Amino acid sequence: MLHYINYIIKIAIIIIGIIFASGILAPSHEDINMFRIMGGVFILFGVYRIVIYKMKHREYNFKKVEEEDESK
Repeated sequence: MLHYINYIIKIAIIIIGIIFASGILAPSHEDINMFRIMGGVFILFGVYRIVIYKMKHREYNFKKVEEEDESK
């Protein structure tokens, strides 16, 4: 269950980044470039967090299996 929540939050960050980058939420009197840069940062951060989460999850499972093999 916790894995699903992690993925949902990370995907939501990417979706917020896409919304910012597209300019949908940008006020008319503000600089649109700031929102596009912020959207790009959100997108990159969301992708980074997904990649790091997958790597740490694989590492944890590998160590867990390795410890089980050593105990036998």
